[in-house]
Amino acid sequence: MSNHLEERLAEAMAEFEETRAMLADAAAAASRVCATVMAKDRSVEVSMGAQGELTQIRFPTNAYRSMPSAQLASVLMSTISSARRQAADQLADIYRPFGPIPALSPDVSGGVTEVDWAEMFAPLREEGVPTPPVKAPPRGSSGALLDELVEDEEAAGAARPAAEQR
Repeated sequence: MSNHLEERLAEAMAEFEETRAMLADAAAAASRVCATVMAKDRSVEVSMGAQGELTQIRFPTNAYRSMPSAQLASVLMSTISSARRQAADQLADIYRPFGPIPALSPDVSGGVTEVDWAEMFAPLREEGVPTPPVKAPPRGSSGALLDELVEDEEAAGAARPAAEQR
């Protein structure tokens, strides 16, 4: 292996280890996410975890006792919704430094951030490093998993002897 490639590999490994450590720290921070919201009328307080799970409901006053059930339900639902949104915002803030967040990023369609492979491999091609061919996704593609399945089927079909393909 050339000295230049060894240096690039060492740099890539160092960057990988740094990113892995940052992700471990982010995961630890994410496990501590908790959003607590008090209703405007102070009749209810709810807490939500990182996964949108309801972790606590508290009634700090006796106001809920005199509320019609529909009103209490409405206050609970809006407070829970607000707490869930705050927890999601905290989680997004933790992971935002790592790049676009599927389903939370404005440039995402279908919940999957598209990867521009041609752009990703461009620096390697400029240096003359062989790279895999970049092909456009199948028309009507609905996501990365489907693309991989289609590619696997195409590769399996090409690998079979002609007699089997008939």
